[in-house]
Amino acid sequence: MKFPIRFHAVLSATIVLAVFMILPFTVAADTAVETTSNDQTAVAITIYNDGTGLVKDTRSLELPEGWFDLIFMDVAASMDPTSVHFVSLTDPDSIAILEQNYEYDLVSTAALYQRHIDKHVTVRTEDGRTIDGTLLAYEGALVIQTNDGIVIVNNPVEVSFEELPEGLITRPTLRWSLIGGYDGHQDVEMSYLTSGLGWNANYVAVVGQNDNVLDLSGWVTINNNSGTAYHDATLKLVAGEVHRVQPQYAPRAAAMEMMAMDGAPGGAGFVEESFFEYHLYTLERPATVLNRQQKQISLLEGEGIGVDKIFVFDPGYAYYGRGDTAEGDIQVRLRFMNSEDNGLGIPLPAGTLRVYKEDSSGALQFIGEDRIDHTPKDEEIEIFLGNAFDIVGERVVLDRRQLRNDMWEYDVQVNLRNHKTEDIEVVYWDHVWGDWTVVTSSHEYLQKDASTVEFIVPVESDGETVLTYTIRREW
Repeated sequence: MKFPIRFHAVLSATIVLAVFMILPFTVAADTAVETTSNDQTAVAITIYNDGTGLVKDTRSLELPEGWFDLIFMDVAASMDPTSVHFVSLTDPDSIAILEQNYEYDLVSTAALYQRHIDKHVTVRTEDGRTIDGTLLAYEGALVIQTNDGIVIVNNPVEVSFEELPEGLITRPTLRWSLIGGYDGHQDVEMSYLTSGLGWNANYVAVVGQNDNVLDLSGWVTINNNSGTAYHDATLKLVAGEVHRVQPQYAPRAAAMEMMAMDGAPGGAGFVEESFFEYHLYTLERPATVLNRQQKQISLLEGEGIGVDKIFVFDPGYAYYGRGDTAEGDIQVRLRFMNSEDNGLGIPLPAGTLRVYKEDSSGALQFIGEDRIDHTPKDEEIEIFLGNAFDIVGERVVLDRRQLRNDMWEYDVQVNLRNHKTEDIEVVYWDHVWGDWTVVTSSHEYLQKDASTVEFIVPVESDGETVLTYTIRREW
């Protein structure tokens, strides 16, 4: 008996999906129970920085006694089936699990063609011809073996297959073979890990006119490419580096289709808590995260945060023994404390911090951005915004002397010129290999670390300051 399936070039996906939606599953047990997201009573998602999500899906079901199949639909297409945990919340001891199958061979035009290689098809072409034959290939065009030879068909108008391919489904599905202890209502929970769920933090700072305070707002950006939607979900975010074994396959990716903004003013925001060696952020209200959606939710607001603007001249390691003169850019950095006294004082997840400032007309202008790491409370944050236009730095090695085979001395001069309208201080770093000592210096210094000496050099407006020092290296 022939079971014709036809689909047209434009509406093929819709028609095929409609056909498969009404077909029953073939089950091994005498009874099958199907459940979709319509049976869902609660869902919770915990999202990690590495693109992993933990999903807890609770559903209210009527389950039979004895052996039956539970067909659990509307799960994430990117789920890890080895991580699945199923339990009855009503009576955990009443259900025994015999077998679990994850079915993800989804209906598509390519899947239908693949299942009909070396099988009979009927094709109607754009010019109205009907071609009957055996499908040999479908990449780029249909290659059909007919009684009169091989025919190549580009852009078919309609294709008919003789029978329904087995195993194709319309959406990813978990199928369990279970033994139930009694007939009746039960609440069940299915939890699993999935790829395609990720989040990151983004921050926006507005610096005051004197560059000594800033207002900071933080946003959480959630990306859902897991293959399913989560409606009115309890949302938790984990900040920290959680170790996972890398899979042996590349996770499927999906394009982002939309962005949703979810502001917090007047509503419940995130509550932060320590969790193991990480930090957990829980949204105090339900959130809906659709599939193929990017969603932004307000994380924090801080005003009047004290900040220092720092100019840094850092020529690097390259100039001892490789050249006597180095000119370099003067970096502009902002530094502030993540403390309660300074208007913050909560653990800040890693993310990009973008900085703006008002110009003379009152319009905000972008002045730079940097990425911050996970930052605990009461720790310092320093971000690099760019290079100063009106400050020039130059370093010259005036002389070098070999005192013995393993010891040298270097006389160094640093010229710092300030073309701004206000006095400034420039932080200058010299990086030195081996054991070193500053023998003489025109300015005070400190040892920043084992290979760095730091000078803080004042430079007057439209002025120049010359720093000189002698450094001794041995190894």
